[in-house]
Amino acid sequence: MNIVIEIKNKITKLILKDGQKTLDEVIFGVDENISEKLLPNFDLLLKKNKLTLKDIEKVDVESDLGDTFTSRRIAEAMRNAFMWTKNGRSQKMLDTDFGNSV
Repeated sequence: MNIVIEIKNKITKLILKDGQKTLDEVIFGVDENISEKLLPNFDLLLKKNKLTLKDIEKVDVESDLGDTFTSRRIAEAMRNAFMWTKNGRSQKMLDTDFGNSV
């Protein structure tokens, strides 16, 4: 399953998809401070569908905003963090000994 973060027409949607089929979505406005709303609504979407992060293969961002808009950048940062974690890199970072770095 995938989640699409769609930011279009001043509306943000978190869309849960299985292939091309939409299973569920959470909708909120872009003006509602996406930095405070994105993660809780992502979690809500997972809980409503009895899913965990392990069930999600990929997160995509679709937006009609330009690359310089903060809302889009926040959504892309969340996607990048998810994919980074999904690919096992977070565990590698946790296993790294930073205590000896200067």
